[in-house]
Amino acid sequence: MAESTESVPRDRRTSFAVELLRIGVGIVWLLNLVFIVAPANNFFGDFRHTALTFGPTTLGGPALAQYAAGHALVFAWLVALVTGYLAVALILGLTTRFACFVGGVFSAVLLGIQVGSTFVFPGGTDVGEHPLYLLIYFALVVGGAGSAYSMDHWIPLAWARGRAARAARARALVPTVSASGLTTRTFLAYFIAGILIAFGVTVGLVVGIPPGTPGVTPPTTTSYENLTISLNPVNGWPQYSPANFTVPTGLVIFTITDQDMPMNWSACGCVVTGTQNSLELINGTPVHVVSPNNVAHTFNVPNLGLSVYTPGQATVRFTVDLLNPGSFVWFCTAPCGAGANAYNTPPMGTPGYMTGTMTIS
Repeated sequence: MAESTESVPRDRRTSFAVELLRIGVGIVWLLNLVFIVAPANNFFGDFRHTALTFGPTTLGGPALAQYAAGHALVFAWLVALVTGYLAVALILGLTTRFACFVGGVFSAVLLGIQVGSTFVFPGGTDVGEHPLYLLIYFALVVGGAGSAYSMDHWIPLAWARGRAARAARARALVPTVSASGLTTRTFLAYFIAGILIAFGVTVGLVVGIPPGTPGVTPPTTTSYENLTISLNPVNGWPQYSPANFTVPTGLVIFTITDQDMPMNWSACGCVVTGTQNSLELINGTPVHVVSPNNVAHTFNVPNLGLSVYTPGQATVRFTVDLLNPGSFVWFCTAPCGAGANAYNTPPMGTPGYMTGTMTIS
């Protein structure tokens, strides 16, 4: 008798932990959905660029990434719809097992595309967390997620209460088969098989699609832009040169030669964004996060999501895929003002020095 009374709380704790994990993953997908729908992030407009950034580090060649870029709107909506479904399904616990299956296949596809970046190449990618996602989905399936504290649990009970007598309702409170009619062991077999098939098919497509396939976006032209940061001989202010310049659409390789002295900018997160693979080369070394102990200036274009950090006495090189013509304001955010407040005194915010215009033609 004592053993049975102790097992009930333990089972409830286990169910609660599994469902809490489910809700937590659902919240992560909800945050991803918020990012997608936020106008400032321009998810749909920038999807082509995002897809192309997968190409250089995709094992087997860039053709599949170029194909996705060539059909950017279709793939962008597909990602958005899957993200929205996973957010709703996992938070509410509605069609939980199917959501785990969809999420597992989605993660397997992304891993198949970018397995090289996940396990081999340096720098940030948006697929590095997907092995963890696969483990979480596996734990949710094995743990019986959706069998308690979820719509999958409450809807059948409510339906049974409406149609059955009190005695029948008591029997309905003990779920023996999932809503899909599959036992946990059978569904787990389908789950693992689906992930392996999705991963294998994706890797096969990555390797098998040859460059130049119809519908594949051809490589864009590459141009170069050189900028120099030096001290103005008249007033001693650091100054970008040129401050106003024009570059063509396509891949642009920027080189910034910073002749100023480094400084300790402890408030800087210094995460590189908006460049190819979210990397910049500092004296030839690829870096995703720049040390705040050695930053002199930055090159930021907010409307392009571009943030680059230049250490003093260093040469920085980075590549940007510029898709849309127009004029974009750039500026330096590092505190390099000559007055009492280094954040808001000249040359900070001074056109021709720490801000200017980049025109994309």
